[in-house]
This record gives sequence, structure tokens and C-alpha cells, in this order.
Amino acid sequence: MIENLININTISSNVNASNWKDAVKKAGNLLLEEGFIEERYIEAMIDKVEELGPYIVIAPGIAMPHSRPEDGVNKTGVALITLEEGINFGHEKNDPVNLVIALAAKDNKSHIKSLSELMEVLGNEELLEKILNSNSSREIYECVNNK
Repeated sequence: MIENLININTISSNVNASNWKDAVKKAGNLLLEEGFIEERYIEAMIDKVEELGPYIVIAPGIAMPHSRPEDGVNKTGVALITLEEGINFGHEKNDPVNLVIALAAKDNKSHIKSLSELMEVLGNEELLEKILNSNSSREIYECVNNK
């Protein structure tokens, strides 16, 4: 269930970020504040992009930074932020990014069903548009949970 993956405290709307690293840090900090990750996980997410390129930009306007469980994941969770202004992550086709979904997975399997549900929501153009235009964490939370 998606409710097990994301909570209202790991959602933020209209975040001002200066660049892609700042956007990843801001999403990661939501996970950190809720105890999903250790601080080193945020740097590990950034290191992965620096090492492998902007593969985390999974669809037009959507980035999903993540790293390995051993990089500091305490429990599985997701942080979701919408950006005030689109940011380039360096992806040829899918920049600029307006939605950052930081994923912390405790293992390779437990989050798959919930992540699949989240992808269904993001694949719904109407819901995605509502999320991107939301002005509060509550609005985004309700969109993500189909309420």
C-alpha cells in the first residue's frame, strides 16, 4: 500500500532549489527528518548521479534519486517535492524536472508494490497535473493516495 511508503511529512510543495543537487538534498532531508535514512544517504544519492549521469530522470519532468540500502537506509520510504521552478538534471529528453521523488528502500523487494502504485498515480496525467499545481503537502498527499 502506498500509504506505507509516503506520509504527509515527507511531502513538500513549491520548493525553491538552486540546482539538481540542492533539489536532491531537500527531498532527502524530508526522509532524514522522519528517520527513514541516515544523513550519508543524501550524499550517496548525489554521488550516484555524478557517477552514472542523470538516469534518475525517469520521465519528462520527474526525477527519482535513490541509492543502495547499505548507504544508510533505516526503513523504506519516499519523499516527494514539487519544485517552484523546473531544474535541469542534465537529461537530454526529460529536463526540466518539476517533481523529485526520493526513494529509500531497505531491501530490493519490499517497496515494489507501493512504488508500482505511485507510478500508476504519476502515469495519470490529470493527477500528475494536480500534484504539480498543488500548493500544499495535504493536496499532494490526497492526490497520491487517490482520496
